[in-house]
Amino acid sequence: MNGLDLTPFLVGILVFARVGAMFMALPITGNAGVPRTTRLAVALPLTTVLVPTAAGAVLPRTIPELVTAVAGEVVLGVAMGFVLALLSGAVSMAAEIISNKIGLTMAVMLDPMSGAQGSTLGALAQLLATGVFFALDLHLACVRALGESLMALPPGRIVDPLAAGTVLFEVSEVVVALGVQLAGPLVFFSLILNLGLMVLGKMAPGLQLFFSVGMSFTILAGIVLLGAALPAMLHVEAVTLQGAWEPIRRIVQEMGGG
Repeated sequence: MNGLDLTPFLVGILVFARVGAMFMALPITGNAGVPRTTRLAVALPLTTVLVPTAAGAVLPRTIPELVTAVAGEVVLGVAMGFVLALLSGAVSMAAEIISNKIGLTMAVMLDPMSGAQGSTLGALAQLLATGVFFALDLHLACVRALGESLMALPPGRIVDPLAAGTVLFEVSEVVVALGVQLAGPLVFFSLILNLGLMVLGKMAPGLQLFFSVGMSFTILAGIVLLGAALPAMLHVEAVTLQGAWEPIRRIVQEMGGG
């Protein structure tokens, strides 16, 4: 028993903490509708494959050191996955803004992927963003990013677990700005249309244009324009997701004290 080498087991625990945490935060496997067994079925084999890349791991020698090391790996994995989750939500955020402006907020549904309530347009945008994620082979890029992170920052070498906060805040700013920009043209159209209906309503108050045909026309025109703009929005989403690896590399670098 004294000669038992626990090195592979300890390295496996640390690698699994990083891999499992990243997959819990990703926009696909992190959704509430994905069973935990599915996440384990993905994370465990991937951990086995990635353990050899963690050759420079610093192994904990006591239980408190092991708990601290695992906590650091979890924070790093969640931060890496959360970057992709934030960036994949730009189109969904734009769709929620558009849905609110064209009057579709009454059509609220339970999103089976996230487990939260939202508009039907937001749920559709999230599904399309998921399709873009897989179409760009970003699920494979995630595996590559994990391997690179294990070589650049081996398990047990995390110096500052909270250093990722600055990068995540910057990514959040980009996502909010991008969502508002994507929704901007349709929000402007809704504003002009409502102003036109108000003017017509003042000119002919007996027609009650805003309530009789205004809402229906706004919803119909908004959906048509959204359908026309959706390919361009998804292209912007694709370009944004492809640039996710730079903030992920920054997170790995800063959490390693570099």
